Amino acid sequence: MAKRIQTAGDRRRNRAVRIAIGAIACIPLIYGGALIWANQDPTHRLDKIPAAVVDLDQPVTQNGTTVDVGKSVAHELVTDDSDNDFDWVKTDAATARAGLKDGTYLATITLPKDLSANAVSLGGDVPTDASASHITITTDDGHNYIVGVAAKTIGMTISQSAAKSVSQQYLSQIYTGFDQIGGKLGEAADGAKQLASGAGSLESGTTQLESGAQQSATGASQLASGLGTLSSGAQSLKSGTEQVSSGASALSNGAGQLAGGADTLSSGLTDLKDRTTNLPDSASRLDSGAQALQKGLTGSGTASDPGYTGGVDRLADSCATIAANPLTAADPIAAQLCDGIDQVAGAKGANGYANSLALRTGAQQLADGTATLNAQAPALAQGIAQASAGASQLDSKLHDAAAGAQTLAGGAQQAASGASQLASAAAQAHSGAQQLATGTAQLADGAKSLDSGAQQLSSGSSQLADKLADGKASVPTYDSAEKKHLSGIAAQPIALAQDKLDSVPSYGYGLTPYFMALGAWVGGLSIYMLLRAIPHRAVEAGRPGWLAALIGYLRGAWISLVQAALLYLVVTVGIGVHPANPVGLALFIGLCSLAFTAVNHALMVLFGSRGRFLGLILLVLQVAAAGATYPIQTTPAFFQFVHGLLPLTYAANAIRSLVAGGGAGIGVGVAVLTCWLFATLAISVGVTALRHARKSDLLLPDFAI
Repeated sequence: MAKRIQTAGDRRRNRAVRIAIGAIACIPLIYGGALIWANQDPTHRLDKIPAAVVDLDQPVTQNGTTVDVGKSVAHELVTDDSDNDFDWVKTDAATARAGLKDGTYLATITLPKDLSANAVSLGGDVPTDASASHITITTDDGHNYIVGVAAKTIGMTISQSAAKSVSQQYLSQIYTGFDQIGGKLGEAADGAKQLASGAGSLESGTTQLESGAQQSATGASQLASGLGTLSSGAQSLKSGTEQVSSGASALSNGAGQLAGGADTLSSGLTDLKDRTTNLPDSASRLDSGAQALQKGLTGSGTASDPGYTGGVDRLADSCATIAANPLTAADPIAAQLCDGIDQVAGAKGANGYANSLALRTGAQQLADGTATLNAQAPALAQGIAQASAGASQLDSKLHDAAAGAQTLAGGAQQAASGASQLASAAAQAHSGAQQLATGTAQLADGAKSLDSGAQQLSSGSSQLADKLADGKASVPTYDSAEKKHLSGIAAQPIALAQDKLDSVPSYGYGLTPYFMALGAWVGGLSIYMLLRAIPHRAVEAGRPGWLAALIGYLRGAWISLVQAALLYLVVTVGIGVHPANPVGLALFIGLCSLAFTAVNHALMVLFGSRGRFLGLILLVLQVAAAGATYPIQTTPAFFQFVHGLLPLTYAANAIRSLVAGGGAGIGVGVAVLTCWLFATLAISVGVTALRHARKSDLLLPDFAI
């Protein structure tokens, strides 16, 4: 069998087939790549979505500080350049409402006028006046349903940020309260310092008082001791002086009597022989003198009449007492007086002082002798020898008595010296009294310091009590209801209120515009997969090209209207989507179907079978660039560029408003789709009318496999 020779037409046809196969192979790539590219990361392009913040908050002043939470939150939103937050601009309420209606803004957030006031109410004087604020975020489902979902999440973040500001303000108030309490406690500490200072002064004064009291006690003790010693010494001196005086007088009398007796004795002895008859009288007188002498020396033995030797003994005992007292022992005058008294008294033995004992013994012997003499006077003659011996002994003792009299004179002088010592003791008493006066003065000064310290202590204590009371008053107290109210407000100081314009009840409503517009386009595309764009009967009947093209469109148009009606019924009745404007939606879906059918018809007229491929390409571009799910601002720049050039964009926007409510995009959608309808129809009719081609070029496909 001969091999068929390929013509130029065959080669063109084969090349077209290869191109078509390659294009068909790229359709999944184009669809998948375009859709993935358009929706690659919309959640991190939220900063491209325009949104408005309206700050109605009125600042308040607390503790001299201006609190403006709204300004802080608005500034944070406007300056936030993160990619997961809207592109916020600050504006007024009217502009925000208008912008939300016409699509200039896809979301608005309103900060209430009492935001700052409520923020500081947590730290107010009346706990039940504390109030939570409500931030309102508003979206329009008539523009984009997904924006409302994202806005709620962003609104929660914003409310948390605002709540953070409120919490910071509340904590600032708490810390300010702490500062005030700290100030009060600081003042209390100052009072405590004054209290401590006063206590120190009190302690110092008490120390001075104690020291002065000790000195006063010491001086008083010394004074008492000195005065006691002085009194005792003075009494002893007085007694001794009296005894000395009495003894000296008696001694003087006795010495005179003794001298007289001695003279008498001498005369008697001389005239003894001649005058023995007068001997009894003389003996009697002698006995009387001896008795008087003994009495003068020994006294009556009582405290009031100790006699000369008793007085001397007592003076010697007083000297011993003075010598034993450290206060008087060092006094030279007392020592001199005591030395003289010791000479008179002699050494003290087991039975008394030697000289006094000797005097008493001699006087006793003398008295005994004179008594014997007196008793034995009649026998005097017989005792001449004894009398002569007694006279001799008496002469010796009289010499001793004379010496004693001299010693007694010295004792009198020593007594005068003792009086001088007494004056010295009085001077010591005076010095002790002066020390007592000094101690008393120090005691008075200490008491004065004590009084001053006590006043400081009282003042510091009062100030400490006042400041502690102020600190206590600065610490708020709450009952259970107030605690519950405050804890609730503090836990959620900011609440988010979401307001949706033209709200729809579910996610399906939000995607209805997208899928209905997409269905209308696919319906128009599918019509000319079955029908020829230029009916062959019209060509064979010889009708003009423009009429044949018009007939070809009209055949598809009535089918598209049936598609639109079925789509509307399934969506509204079958699925249960209840549009806000059902009549408008029905009419607009019909317009969409007519317009999209006209576009696909024009593609078929212009490019033949290739038009179907181009229709698929336009489909994927419009799906990716329509902004029907996520806002178009979240897509790459290419899709944002073609967004406004493609008819599906305006169809989806208008259907969204007809389903959700509102009028945004309806008028523009009708106008744009009408333009696309007549423009593409005009292209189809014009091209067909001007084309000078064979009938087969219009009737047959460009290639076949």
